[in-house]
Amino acid sequence: MEIGERIKLAREAVVMTKSELARRVGVHPSACIQWESEGGTHPKVEHLSHVAVVLDVRFEWLATGRGEMRYDPAVRDERPAYSGAESRLSSDEKRLLDLYRGLSPRKRKSLLDVIDGMATGREDHPS
Repeated sequence: MEIGERIKLAREAVVMTKSELARRVGVHPSACIQWESEGGTHPKVEHLSHVAVVLDVRFEWLATGRGEMRYDPAVRDERPAYSGAESRLSSDEKRLLDLYRGLSPRKRKSLLDVIDGMATGREDHPS
């Protein structure tokens, strides 16, 4: 399986569009289209690292196809320690990220829909 196929597989497993992945990684949507296209471009290592975090898959699997796609939920500290941008997160943000990573793809999508609604003022306010 090629890298583009692994990106697509991981993205679809968490029910995320190419546009949403691009937004969260910080690239133009055409970059994600290229990554997933047969014969398309490969992401830079920096972007691939962000893709792995966003899609909650092992970087080694994403980059090479070796090993398991997902982290073992039974092993609490299996994920890499926070680094880069994640090291600047507040304790609440880290907790939210850790909790989010433990959700099923369906629950992740539901949570993101709720947060999107709250952020854009579409949520229903109780009277």
